[in-house]
Amino acid sequence: MIDVIVGQYANGCWYATAPSVPWLAAEGDSLNEVMQTIETIAPSVRGPLCLDIPFELDWLVMEGAG
Repeated sequence: MIDVIVGQYANGCWYATAPSVPWLAAEGDSLNEVMQTIETIAPSVRGPLCLDIPFELDWLVMEGAG
């Protein structure tokens, strides 16, 4: 399981970050955009040998975003 924290900056832009995988992060204009970006790059966790390591993304959307 990879925990992903999603929130919104004061300027309205969104971010997503996975504390246990420092390079797994994204910024964008919408919640959907950052979630899609993370889902696109997360398979890189499998490594250079493309091993089939099962994992799930556990989304935590911060309350009070915006």
